Amino acid sequence: MLPIVDSNLRPEALIEHVLPAYRLGAISRCRLHTRGINDTFRIETADEVFFLRVYRHGWRNREEIDTELALLRHLITRGAPVSAPLARTDGATLTPLDCAEGQRFAALFPAAPGREPDYESYSEEAAAAYAVAAAAVHQAAESFPGPRLRPVLDLAELLERPLRQVIAAIDHRPEDVAYLVTFGATLRGRVEREAGLACGFCHGDLHGANAGTLDGVVTLYDFDCCGWGFRAYDLAVFPWAFALTSASPERIEILGRAFLIEYLRHRPLGESDIAAIPVFVAIRHIWLVGLHVSLGDRFGWDWMNDSYFDRQLKVLRDWEKNFLDRPARAWLPVPAT
Repeated sequence: MLPIVDSNLRPEALIEHVLPAYRLGAISRCRLHTRGINDTFRIETADEVFFLRVYRHGWRNREEIDTELALLRHLITRGAPVSAPLARTDGATLTPLDCAEGQRFAALFPAAPGREPDYESYSEEAAAAYAVAAAAVHQAAESFPGPRLRPVLDLAELLERPLRQVIAAIDHRPEDVAYLVTFGATLRGRVEREAGLACGFCHGDLHGANAGTLDGVVTLYDFDCCGWGFRAYDLAVFPWAFALTSASPERIEILGRAFLIEYLRHRPLGESDIAAIPVFVAIRHIWLVGLHVSLGDRFGWDWMNDSYFDRQLKVLRDWEKNFLDRPARAWLPVPAT
């Protein structure tokens, strides 16, 4: 048998061999919901909806996944609004799977209440509600007693490694390579000049979605990118998402400000951290493009063509023009002294 990159698991096999351990009752439907970094299956019973995440082989080791799930169980006991993993009848929350490419792991989560927010209709009120959930997660994670066996969200992980991946993918575009080399050095210098940046637990993907909203309450899920690192990075992901969706600078400012103002009502944040947020927006985008490059063998390479890189570099250049040359205090709240 030839080696493979990723297997595509049959829902029928999951119903027969994996889901009985959770005693969900009669399952009316199981089907592949999304194929992203990992595979997510939507499980439906007569009364409830669940999501089974099947981690991609080689993406996270067992210790990293165990840390994520332990952290989620801790958050839920502290009242944080998250979707926490469900235990099997034997008490375990992680199921090893023997797959063609090697061992994979599965975890089952209840569906978050409500509906996922829509970027087109996002309001200041929705941004504020999302900030309440983010602040609650950050606060509850402070008391997590377990080992922190996750990738560290530092500049090596967020900027340097992705930047190398992107540059290697566009080596036929020397002008853009030169731009990224210079821009990357600028971003690193800007972060290093901001003394005393706060570090702590980060969701890693607070892009305004990855959540269900019901009656104004946001429940967060998908902590696959979580870790401990720059808090400003975690908060920067929110305005970044609207830059990525081609929102106007004015809309990015309005929603980003509403998010930060509400966050500051619940959690302190230093002026240096707020000043670093626009820098981390650009770093986040480089991280995303590097992630896409790293997933080429999973999703194919045809879509990562020159048009793709044109779009991604435009996001960076637009952000640099509209936000990096302006002080953060010009559009983000400054904490009271």
